[in-house]
Amino acid sequence: MEPSERWLLRVEDGVLVVEFPHGTGLSPADGEALLDRWREAATSDAVEAVVIVVRTSRACSDAGRRALRESAQIAVARGVDRFAVVGQRSKRRYLKRTIDVEGVDTEAFNNDDAALRWAKCPSRIASSAETSS
Repeated sequence: MEPSERWLLRVEDGVLVVEFPHGTGLSPADGEALLDRWREAATSDAVEAVVIVVRTSRACSDAGRRALRESAQIAVARGVDRFAVVGQRSKRRYLKRTIDVEGVDTEAFNNDDAALRWAKCPSRIASSAETSS
């Protein structure tokens, strides 16, 4: 993680994992920096799915919404067809709506491990997946 970045981004077994720790907010400049890192990491060969983990309780800024939406569009353009979102119930629902892009299967989860398992093997939806809309 770069000193100016407020998020963690890594690729694990074909899954791009993006974590927003407690207290994370995204300014317009942060959103652009995140999109730049996302473009680098989401190459068509390296990434098959995305897991977004939001641990912050802060409200999502306009820059954050735009960055999430654009990141989903970038991922779809590069062949990613599934997103898992992890966070508090209201955050999970919000993230699902924000990254609702045609061609993407999005599931919400209570914990990181279940989300990562689903992202790696979507035919096995874990019991911790949120089933209500």
